[in-house]
Amino acid sequence: MVDVSSVELPSSNGQDIFNTPSRRKMRKVLDIVGWLLVFLLLFVGLSSLFGRVGFMNNEFSKEVANIGEGLDDFGIRYIQHYFMAGVHLVFGFVVYVCAPFQFMTSIRKRFISFHRWTGRAWMISAAAAGFTGAFFGIVWPFTGHQGFGLLQTGINAIVGPYTLFCLYKAYSNIRARNFGEHREWMIRTFALMLGVATQRVLMLVLIPLTGIGAEIMFASCMVLGMAINIAIAEYWIKLTRTPGNGHRHWKDLDRKFAQKM
Repeated sequence: MVDVSSVELPSSNGQDIFNTPSRRKMRKVLDIVGWLLVFLLLFVGLSSLFGRVGFMNNEFSKEVANIGEGLDDFGIRYIQHYFMAGVHLVFGFVVYVCAPFQFMTSIRKRFISFHRWTGRAWMISAAAAGFTGAFFGIVWPFTGHQGFGLLQTGINAIVGPYTLFCLYKAYSNIRARNFGEHREWMIRTFALMLGVATQRVLMLVLIPLTGIGAEIMFASCMVLGMAINIAIAEYWIKLTRTPGNGHRHWKDLDRKFAQKM
């Protein structure tokens, strides 16, 4: 990553649209609100992750004959397929912990080596977590391969490969030094990774409100959570896409325009 703050913007209609007061205000407000929501989802995701780790540790601390006894269909998968579940949880932890550092402008500018190394760790972990999560959902949906279990299988079969595609695009663009496009594909990947946390929030809210069981809500909230995150990510990308080649960061341009006023 290089500092492209000195690159001049071409005069264009795109610059005029980007620089409207309403769009500058919207970016500033959504930046604050967005980070609050991101940290909330990271908390939910990490809480769920540690909950699964504690659950597995508790089960495997039992006598061998009692492991998995009395577990529901959702929980038993983590015991029957503990290796795949463990890989998914370990790399998922790295994804959630490293993610914020990839999108903090101050860290990227001041600690470029840290940004690069955590970025590599994040991409590798995201690929591993995305693949194992999709594999888990496709091969071992907890409601089986029928009804809403089939919906769970289908959404994993779509989201899993698309997540890996987004990672590939993010990697290939940074290798080609297309910084703007790299940022946009990283945002898309992160939004998909947070989709599981959004799903958990929706389940916590909708199950008590509707009285519908987790067997139905799990797949339904997965679809809704992914759709919400993708829509928000695309809106944010469009709102913060800078004119020209997109290499300039929106905060640099907004700061520059504010100084001229």
